[in-house]
Amino acid sequence: MPSYNSKVFIRQTIESVKKQTYENWELIIVDDASTDNSKDMIKEYLMDDSRIKLITLQENVGPGKARNMAIQAAKGHYIAFLNSKDLWAPNKLEKQLEFMEAHNLAFSYTDYQFIDEENQAYEPVIEMPVHLTYQDLLRDTTAIGCSTVMIDKYKVGKIQLVHNRDIPEDFALWLSILKRGFKAKRLKNVYVYLRKSNDVLEKNNYQTASRIWSLYRQVEKLGVFESAFCFVNYAKHEAKRNRSLKE
Repeated sequence: MPSYNSKVFIRQTIESVKKQTYENWELIIVDDASTDNSKDMIKEYLMDDSRIKLITLQENVGPGKARNMAIQAAKGHYIAFLNSKDLWAPNKLEKQLEFMEAHNLAFSYTDYQFIDEENQAYEPVIEMPVHLTYQDLLRDTTAIGCSTVMIDKYKVGKIQLVHNRDIPEDFALWLSILKRGFKAKRLKNVYVYLRKSNDVLEKNNYQTASRIWSLYRQVEKLGVFESAFCFVNYAKHEAKRNRSLKE
């Protein structure tokens, strides 16, 4: 889990991991040269729970590179992603592990719900497609919530995010895995709550759109027309999601 100046929510996020009904986990937090006191808050947990590890960086490297460091340090069979503002339901790991093993999956994700700074939930629940292929995800690049993802690293092999702040690095990883022929499958029901700032829904999300376009062109090497086709589909899905959250 990358963490940068996350003092407002970091305790809630860590507590959501500590409350998991599945207890054989390790939480690897990479402090990305925070300038607030969030690192000290994390250190308090290290003394009480040996399953929580902290990697401290002296220079800010961005979430993609920070995640790579955590993945490299991870000892487990499965990699579960988590952002420092998001929350897991108490049975998230238990249910997702059961689901992965029952269906012999390499990659799974769950439904999710957005919450605000006060943990009030936005309606509706984001219900995901039953499965996603590479082509599916190209056309709806924002579909998978990062903190919902679990990957079997033995099946997938090397897991490494592209270090490029001009693109959504997590989605680039999902695409790289699916491009190799793996399918992503949905675990039904809400097991994750993604934090969405109150003002995000009102802002012109030009920066996100620009990063999506860069992903198509720079990483996936799509032509202009194919990029435009995928981008139009992405924009439709994103507009529909944002419109439903405002209603």
